[in-house]
Amino acid sequence: MGAAVPALLSDLQRPWLWKSSALGVLVVAAFMALLVVASGFEANTPTPGTVTILLDSAFSLTLTGAAVVGSFSFTRDFGAGCIARRVLLFQRGAVFTGRAATATLATGLGGGAIGGGVWLFLSATSKPTGQGMGTVLAFVSIACIGGLWGFSFGSLIRNHLVSLFVVPATLVLPGLLPDSLEQIRPLLFPVESLAWAKQLALHIPASASLLGAVDWLLMMTTAACLVFSKRDLT
Repeated sequence: MGAAVPALLSDLQRPWLWKSSALGVLVVAAFMALLVVASGFEANTPTPGTVTILLDSAFSLTLTGAAVVGSFSFTRDFGAGCIARRVLLFQRGAVFTGRAATATLATGLGGGAIGGGVWLFLSATSKPTGQGMGTVLAFVSIACIGGLWGFSFGSLIRNHLVSLFVVPATLVLPGLLPDSLEQIRPLLFPVESLAWAKQLALHIPASASLLGAVDWLLMMTTAACLVFSKRDLT
């Protein structure tokens, strides 16, 4: 894996990586603004329940937006043939590791921007949430998790348009399960990740949710890496 560092540094110089992350932040911010306006958040007397709903929606939007950006980090360059050319310069493992790391970094920074905006908004409107830097850290974490999740799926799907629909679908799957499968719903990746982020924002220990989300992420990333190391790149 000696080529991992050069591959990582090369990936960091891709302008599209940072542009897509910035675009993702703007899209998430636009949806959040619509939610605030639609709920009359500023006009009504704030309650802890109202703030909780806003945070829940913000976390869900951030997770989904980061996952889409992460998937595009692979599918865009794969469709253009850039991934195959990079494998000629670096080892497959180095290419996958470098691209996954930069996708996670870019989405994490975007999550930090979103979290900072939410924190400033709630502070300026004097909403009693007990929010602080833990809120920003929670958004950074959920964005990093989403970015890596989306990148892993993107490397498996390899199609730009298909990933746009499939990746978000994996995150809304718990809500589509029938009542007979309700018991497994809390164990699925999106539920575990969002539960951990919300608890982190409120300074509540959440080791069980964290371990559950990390387990899902490790399984998905490992599977994607193994497939990438063996699958034809044409």
